[in-house]
Amino acid sequence: MPHVRDQIRVNAPVDRVWAVVTDTDRIPEWQTTAVEVRDVTGRLDHVGARYTAVSKLAGRPIQGQWEVIQAEPHHLLELRGTAPGGGRAVARTTFAATDGATDVSVEFDYELPGGFLGQFANRLFVERALEREIRHSNENFKALCEEADQGQVVA
Repeated sequence: MPHVRDQIRVNAPVDRVWAVVTDTDRIPEWQTTAVEVRDVTGRLDHVGARYTAVSKLAGRPIQGQWEVIQAEPHHLLELRGTAPGGGRAVARTTFAATDGATDVSVEFDYELPGGFLGQFANRLFVERALEREIRHSNENFKALCEEADQGQVVA
């Protein structure tokens, strides 16, 4: 399974960061490809919480189902995603409180549909595009958390 990883330091306390990451209403504010979140079963702070994300990839809307498979408040959030055609992913985000800030690490393992053609497309452009999207999403997430930490209401 291809693997993408990114890290960022958020200048906000871990409880604030956790509140933003587990709030499905905020996902389109920071995830660069997400245009809508629906079918939400609740906050993403417990195993079994689910939602459907409508993302725009290559100019086309794609629906993916996401489910929390591991949650340790303020430390770890792991989600499993599925997409039409057999796409699969696991997104694992860890949080470490550090002197009033939070170090956030995102690991994204995925499998594209299409067998050999999917693997070829991944090597050709998908992996680099995913790296850029995750980095940009993390920058958006950082800004959102830091803005919220300056007195804005989070949830």
